Amino acid sequence: MILLVDDDAMVRLLATEALISSGFEVMECPDGEHALEMFDQHEFSLVLLDVNMPSMDGYETAALIRKRRRSAHTPIIFITGYADEVHKAQGYQLGAVDYILAPVNPDILRTKVRVFIELFQI
Repeated sequence: MILLVDDDAMVRLLATEALISSGFEVMECPDGEHALEMFDQHEFSLVLLDVNMPSMDGYETAALIRKRRRSAHTPIIFITGYADEVHKAQGYQLGAVDYILAPVNPDILRTKVRVFIELFQI
């Protein structure tokens, strides 16, 4: 199962539709606080995490996900409108496996999700 965390309802809708149409199971939430609660109840194969969210941004959320034993190695792909190296470096230091630029291209999303789920199941 994939956890999609984004404060933009339209991004969640489009990404979820793209993933479900390829056979993935997706759970959504609008912010980092809810994402952490979801990890208390479920195990996820991958997290798609928006960088820019109110109250708790994606970087802080990723750091807290990594601190939990159950999710310490869950792959995280950040979704961002920023493509600069400083932001990417920060995300990779927090354990991100990749970035997807917004607006999200459904084909790229499906391909990256599939690859990282397969890689981390080994």
